[in-house]
Amino acid sequence: MKRIFHLFPKRKRSLRSPPKEHSPPVSKVLPIKKRPIYEYTFTTPQWIRRLKKDMKIVDDPILFAEKPLDLNDVDPVQNRLSIPFHILKRNDFLTCDEGKILGDQGINNGGRIGVAAFLVDQRTKQWTVVLKKWVRMCEDSGKVLQSYLLCGEWTDVVEANGLREEDKISLWSFRLNGFLFFALDFAGDSIDFLE
Repeated sequence: MKRIFHLFPKRKRSLRSPPKEHSPPVSKVLPIKKRPIYEYTFTTPQWIRRLKKDMKIVDDPILFAEKPLDLNDVDPVQNRLSIPFHILKRNDFLTCDEGKILGDQGINNGGRIGVAAFLVDQRTKQWTVVLKKWVRMCEDSGKVLQSYLLCGEWTDVVEANGLREEDKISLWSFRLNGFLFFALDFAGDSIDFLE
């Protein structure tokens, strides 16, 4: 074996030359502009702040959608809350894996697979829900309409909280131990069920 290796020249460890140490001219350095971060100014309801303290939630819950309920949202046969993309206040509440499950990364599951989550109402009762993505084509305009759907125990949530058509709700998102949670606020601070 020694005979073969001595025929080839030894290879250098690195093909790159060592970095040259020089500082750029001071006059040509432009200051880096930081992009402003858009902050939502919606105040968190008192019961959600208390929930954060009681459940020991690290991050602040974020408002991700507000909408008035329509007839389909309170229909027990459909058993779902529709959240159209155009009413989303924030869309950064999903992890990369959850986005892939819902089809954001090119995987089209046809709305059959969803992300397990929990929904907490103002009485701090927890409900098991599934977040799904629904894509459909509008027949009139030909536009693609995308929505999130909250399914699972949604009908039970509607019945327990007495939700009706035209009730205005807001959904807040947070994480606890890696699980996705939603807080359903429909009365704000006008009603406090725990006091």
